Amino acid sequence: MSWAWIDAWAAPAGAALTLAALGGLFFYLRRPGPPAAPAALGLAACQALAGAGVLAALGLAGLAASMAGLWPGVDGLALDAAVSGWIERRVGPAWHGPLVAFTQLGHVGLLVPLAAAVLLVLLRRRDRLRAGVWLLGTAGAGLWTRAIKSAVARPRPAEAWVAEGGHSFPSGHSAGTLALFGLLVWLLLPHLRRAWRLPLALAALALALGVGASRVLLRVHYASDVLAGWLLALAWGACVVCLAEWALRRRRT
Repeated sequence: MSWAWIDAWAAPAGAALTLAALGGLFFYLRRPGPPAAPAALGLAACQALAGAGVLAALGLAGLAASMAGLWPGVDGLALDAAVSGWIERRVGPAWHGPLVAFTQLGHVGLLVPLAAAVLLVLLRRRDRLRAGVWLLGTAGAGLWTRAIKSAVARPRPAEAWVAEGGHSFPSGHSAGTLALFGLLVWLLLPHLRRAWRLPLALAALALALGVGASRVLLRVHYASDVLAGWLLALAWGACVVCLAEWALRRRRT
């Protein structure tokens, strides 16, 4: 299956997945049954996440419009030039091997099986809401990433250290790792002691940021590509999680 075929159908598939999820949420709320498990986030945390998601969506829209030449006032190219110059002066060939190994943590060949395994666990536990959230959050992030890549069609940097196909903006590794590990933290929060929650969240964030940084250091993405990937994952993940939190609270009333 070629990336070109996936890119051509990414936007319709993302829209169809979203509509299916909203339909499933409607029937979930109307179906009689025992009260849902407690929400993972407090109300204040959920409101803060929603605000961060809105800001991330606006930032992503500005960057995408700039790359497409629709909004010259947002200069992502200046950021790329500054970061590229810094890398050229400080990151030499000795970093190649470690960076290539580390960046595989965000490869689709690892993220897809992990996402499938978590989905199977949730389905086996009959946790339909969280299974739907997991599928929508992870698959949706991937589909919207491919849709934006196809729409913007930005070429990759010419001086890449490793061969990569497809378009550059936004970074799929960056969006995928932040979306997947962020949602995984959300799933695990109710099962963890309070003392472990912040360290786990920080570890997931460090992993996602590290994978994104490795893409720039390997010269396979510009800095604005990685920033856009993070913004996409934050905006989409915040939307999905906040909707799930609302549904959990609604089901318990």
